[in-house]
Amino acid sequence: MNLRRLGAALLLSGLALAGTATPAFAHAELLSSDPAAGASLPAAPKQIQLTFSEAVGLPADPITVTGPDGSTWKVGTVSAAGAVITAPVVATGPAGEYVLDYKVISDDGDEIGDKVRFTLATLATPAAPTTSAAPTTTTTTSAAPTTTSAAAPAAADKPADDGGGVPVWVWIVGAVVLVGAGAFGAVWLGRSKPE
Repeated sequence: MNLRRLGAALLLSGLALAGTATPAFAHAELLSSDPAAGASLPAAPKQIQLTFSEAVGLPADPITVTGPDGSTWKVGTVSAAGAVITAPVVATGPAGEYVLDYKVISDDGDEIGDKVRFTLATLATPAAPTTSAAPTTTTTTSAAPTTTSAAAPAAADKPADDGGGVPVWVWIVGAVVLVGAGAFGAVWLGRSKPE
């Protein structure tokens, strides 16, 4: 009789682990970044590169870089090649700590994200334009805040990302499996008792 109870307990434990732990490993993880987390750079980078543990997809506005004064860098078209995403950037801002905020879509369809912090040792300024290109540069610069302000309300409407936690549906399925297994075990143990 004790062997049956031990077997039922092991079965329930195995089902609980299989129902809750396995999906947690389905999310992509950031393996490396350029600039690296905690790096101190002598000059601003020309591009951002992130490498993940699996191929990822791109949501809208997957990368933003914010400086110590609250200004954001202009991020060019972000491209994904399997597990690596790359984006050209135009850096502007003072020396200090910068925050690279990224969002990607894992193979299971969940959006995950995190932050990478790095430091610039010097002032970041875009390349000096020629005299004839000055009005064009001014127009482009004034257009950048419009794009940023238009994207800000859309980002505010999204719920904050939990950093890739287990989705709610996994907990629901796990609870149903556990309740079903417990009911089956109770019936099985109840029938096997001698009268």
